[in-house]
Amino acid sequence: MKKFYGPNPNVYAYIEKLCLDKKNVLEIGPGYIPFSKATHFCGWDKGLQPIDTSYTVCDVSKEKLPFKDKEFDFIYCRHVLEDLYNPFLLLDEMSRVASSGYLETPSPLSEVCRGIDGGDNNLPWRGYQHHHSFVWSYNDEVCFAHKYPAVEYFNGLEEEIVQQQLEEKPYLWNSYHLWNDKIKYKHYQHDVDFVIWKDYVNFILQKALVEGVESSTNFYNKVIK
Repeated sequence: MKKFYGPNPNVYAYIEKLCLDKKNVLEIGPGYIPFSKATHFCGWDKGLQPIDTSYTVCDVSKEKLPFKDKEFDFIYCRHVLEDLYNPFLLLDEMSRVASSGYLETPSPLSEVCRGIDGGDNNLPWRGYQHHHSFVWSYNDEVCFAHKYPAVEYFNGLEEEIVQQQLEEKPYLWNSYHLWNDKIKYKHYQHDVDFVIWKDYVNFILQKALVEGVESSTNFYNKVIK
């Protein structure tokens, strides 16, 4: 299947415009293609992205961001939260050090689709093997549910339809979230919101996927207006 790993051009241009009047913009986890409007960068290993002296090394899963309260006007954080074993510290820290920002993660739809990972190899497991969480935005909250191995045994998924959706609507590869002042989030957990062996499948397919597709579609429609 065709892959859409990079930023969606329309969404990227929209976020760039939001930053035109921002003086201090921090990117968390810049990788190899830093955000064009970022003035500062922060990530876990400088060796991965040696930008310059504006790059600060920080293990964001366990360390607080080494910045002052509301030091930044905007934070750009793309494809980071789903990788962390503890994303909630970073969410609280981003709220502390910035007044607004943008979060993007792989969508639940992409995380249940086979052949997503591995570039051209179309590896057979569902989604990205190294990700810890399903992440989506809904009702002004960033929602998290742990990605358990049970995802490999989901029944009721029409694989061809999921792949077709992702190929025909590339924006559905991602979840998008803009925030002001403070990031609101919800952590859905086993034995509280679902039971793995009983209703985890239905929770992901009927809640995470449905809400994720709705939210991503609404966001994208706003972007292209």
